[in-house]
Amino acid sequence: MSLDAVDAVNWSAIPNPTAHPSDDPERVAHALRRLTVSTTANETGDAASLLAGGGFVCSHAGMVFPAAYAATPILLDLVEHGRRTRIKDAALGLLFDALCSLPPADHNRVDTPHGISSPLCCAIARRIRGRHTVLRAHGRFGRQLLAEAELHWQLTIEETELQPDGALTAIAVLEGTPLPPPTQAELHVPPFVQPAATVSIEALTVDSSGAAFIQLKQTLTEIIPGSTLYATECGLREH
Repeated sequence: MSLDAVDAVNWSAIPNPTAHPSDDPERVAHALRRLTVSTTANETGDAASLLAGGGFVCSHAGMVFPAAYAATPILLDLVEHGRRTRIKDAALGLLFDALCSLPPADHNRVDTPHGISSPLCCAIARRIRGRHTVLRAHGRFGRQLLAEAELHWQLTIEETELQPDGALTAIAVLEGTPLPPPTQAELHVPPFVQPAATVSIEALTVDSSGAAFIQLKQTLTEIIPGSTLYATECGLREH
């Protein structure tokens, strides 16, 4: 794998929530480079330990950092193209730790090409789901990572219709696997400056293509095509 993907990220623009040197995003970049070019078990283990010790995740504290979002596609590339099996396995384990950890308070959201202020876990999970074929081919641990990513679901609204009783029905694209309704969702309305409201999904049916038909309780916030729903608990995740 080329190191260009690491160099293309503006790591200095990513916040360091603790201001501690061990959590500096530039340290994450350094560790990713070391992991990519590692040739021995010790080198791979040392690089993975750097990533697990801060900046990407802090394993002993169960904390994930904002830099994990930028690092996720790089680690996914290593799962697919890493030069050795141990590099692929290390990358896979780090991604699983990131999804299972909690972000620091006030740093649980990230801006993505698909929306501003998305829950960090959902943004990471979306990138993981995008490598579905690669991860399924990586065996049991790849499938476990995909299963964890499925829990961080999102619905993107395509069409809406207000019903006479005040309920709203909508056609949406589903990614992931939401809890059976009724369930609570965090509503993001373009231009996605911040979550607009919490809404209740009262009914949900999905076909094999991922097209979903949903019914929402009446909300004071207008829901328009392009709006996104995330699991409420994901927006509340904080260390």
